[in-house]
Amino acid sequence: MYGHGKPNSIPRKYRSAALATAVGFLCLSCGGLLKQSDLQEFVETGETNVLLRSASFSAGGGSLDRIPSASAITCSIVLVNPKSFDVAYSLAWNIDGSLFESAPSAAPKPSDSTHISFSFALSDPLAEHKTIVFSLGKYVASINKTYPPETFSVICDSPPDAAARLSAVTNPSDQKSVLAILLPNKPSDDDLAKLRISWTEEGTSSTSSSTYDISSLKSAPSPNPFSGTYNCYFQPSDIVPGYGYSYSIVVIDQAGQESGASSVTSTPNLFPLNYDGNGATGGSPPATASYHLGDTVAVAGLGSLVRSQYVFSRWNTAANGSGTDYSPGASLNGASGMPASEVTLYAQWYTTGITISFDLGTYGIVFQDGGISLAGNALAVASGTQISVSCASAALTQGGTGWAWYLDGNTANPIGASSTLSYAPIASGEHIISCTVTYNGIMYSGYFLLMVTN
Repeated sequence: MYGHGKPNSIPRKYRSAALATAVGFLCLSCGGLLKQSDLQEFVETGETNVLLRSASFSAGGGSLDRIPSASAITCSIVLVNPKSFDVAYSLAWNIDGSLFESAPSAAPKPSDSTHISFSFALSDPLAEHKTIVFSLGKYVASINKTYPPETFSVICDSPPDAAARLSAVTNPSDQKSVLAILLPNKPSDDDLAKLRISWTEEGTSSTSSSTYDISSLKSAPSPNPFSGTYNCYFQPSDIVPGYGYSYSIVVIDQAGQESGASSVTSTPNLFPLNYDGNGATGGSPPATASYHLGDTVAVAGLGSLVRSQYVFSRWNTAANGSGTDYSPGASLNGASGMPASEVTLYAQWYTTGITISFDLGTYGIVFQDGGISLAGNALAVASGTQISVSCASAALTQGGTGWAWYLDGNTANPIGASSTLSYAPIASGEHIISCTVTYNGIMYSGYFLLMVTN
């Protein structure tokens, strides 16, 4: 019981031994008397390890331990107490108590002789970016010993939220994908620094990724295809016009803490290529297909289209054949590829035989082979090609008078005056060649269609 007496009543040379004996009486949990060496070990070592352990935050070590505001934090402290002394603990902190949603206990209780823990939660946003210094006091009553407090600190610094809003479109001005980002806007997000952006081109598995200072990104594209409000805009340097891209965005604050990833995809700008039967009497044209700007496109074949008494010649960008011609397999728009617009190709046809219509009147005269025929049956010819037309009926050839041939109904300018026509048309397109002849006092007429190509 000497521990409660006056220390000066004990001679100096006996004082240490008497203190050790006194501890032996007062420290009931020690299981008996302690040697002076045991006491000396505790006195010199004390409680020195303070390790913060919590699944609620990522410890950076020392004063760089960071905790998110409005999260319940448990600090688990490992102590050095080799002889299981009874220790009373006190806890103090340096911030206004109003910054706590739930404050820690000022007198935490140990769970055993080597472990103590306390929990707290900080207000959001009042405590954000505050540094909290804790001071853990230790007092051993059995030796009336107060140890210097252990101090440690944490920073209230929440990781950033994910992007508040994302949008990605293909800009009509250049057909390139562009990404718009609305950054998070909370008190805990006022220290944003960087964005890590990853992008993948449609149809590929290769992903590019880079980290950018927020201040280095575009403040607005020109022209701006977005109707909403955004903080910054991004367009990959290796982008392919017309293609869609998938983006993944991570927000990073000044401390290097990262948000969760958010993502968005821009749809590609595709332009349709249509095929029109243009008078076909059966079958189906090739299916419509859509392409990116600049894609190399091979023009399709006829498909299953048919037209009675006609043969397919080519495709043309105009129904009347006045546009650009394309043969099956040709490259649409040449080296420029698919344009930034819808394209329709129209089938072009020529007849497979001569169609003759004779006005036989009341006599019912029928001429062999239908009267007039085209030599060689060559009804599709190139511009400038000489054609030769003759009458197949000997009776009409020998007995007919007043032969007259006309181009496209121009009776004021006949192109032939005998039973045989030789003519070289120069204009491309469809032409009607007609003729009239008188036989036994009756006038007969007939015509056929001629297709002239470039």
